[in-house]
Amino acid sequence: MGDYKGSILDYDAAINLKPDFAYAYYNRGCAKEKLGQICNAESDILIAGDFAKQIGDVALKIAIEQRLRLRRITLNPQQCGGHPCIRGMRIRVTDVLGLLTNGLSFNEILEEMPDLESEDILACLQFAANKMDVPILTAL
Repeated sequence: MGDYKGSILDYDAAINLKPDFAYAYYNRGCAKEKLGQICNAESDILIAGDFAKQIGDVALKIAIEQRLRLRRITLNPQQCGGHPCIRGMRIRVTDVLGLLTNGLSFNEILEEMPDLESEDILACLQFAANKMDVPILTAL
C-alpha cells in the first residue's frame, strides 16, 4: 500500500509541474483505485480522459473507457457463487456472453433482460477479453 501512496505523491508533483499531464492523472487515479479511494480515482481518470481527448491521445482515451466500463462488473462471494455479475445484479457475465454466443443481438438481449444497458454488454465483452489476455508460457 505504501508504494501506491508514494506514487500518488509522485503524480501530484508531476501534475504541479504540468497541470495538463493526462497520464499523471490517469496513473494517480489507478493508484487511488488500488487504495480503495474510488470517488477520487474516478475523478482523476475522468480528468485524464478530458485531456486525452484534447490532445488526441486515442490509446489513453480507449484505456480510460475500458477501465470505467469494467466497473460495471462486480464480484461478490455471497452472490451467484462468487461469479462476476453486472452492477451487483444477479445477472452473470457468463449469462450475457452465452446469449451473445447463441446469436442474440444486443437489442434482443436488452429485451430479454430489461435491467441491462448496452454498456453492460460491452463490459461483459471487455471482461472476457481481459481474462483472455494472459501471458502464455511455453517450454523450450
